Amino acid sequence: MSTHSIMPGRHHAHEGPGPVPRTGHVHYGERTERWTWAVPVVGGVVFGLYTVFLAHDNGFSELSGWLLGLVAALVTMGLGLALIRGRDRMITEVRAAAFGALFGASIGFLRSLTEVSVLRSAGMGLVFGLCMGLVAYYVFYEHEH
Repeated sequence: MSTHSIMPGRHHAHEGPGPVPRTGHVHYGERTERWTWAVPVVGGVVFGLYTVFLAHDNGFSELSGWLLGLVAALVTMGLGLALIRGRDRMITEVRAAAFGALFGASIGFLRSLTEVSVLRSAGMGLVFGLCMGLVAYYVFYEHEH
């Protein structure tokens, strides 16, 4: 049976030569590895610095503001790294929900530092988390299909 068979269950990768150009292949390696740790680290640092800014702006002492920012940065980095490293083992819906939950919890936490009620902080985190989850689902679904 030829390699171009249309029988179900028989899928063969294109080995070239042919109409598929070989120059369009993306080589994964060092660039992908750098991306998987750089995005959570940069995101965590920015999140931590913004936490310090909000803490100082709302009555925290110098030391407690920086400590809160450091803990927030480390937690966000760790969760972001775990999420990006484990994204290939998740189905699209779960992956989108996880990204939405991390984003929503982060926004809700930042909002809580501005001395509003817990209900308003949770509500804002929920809205932003749902929006991020929907956008992430759309992006992941379109990328995979």
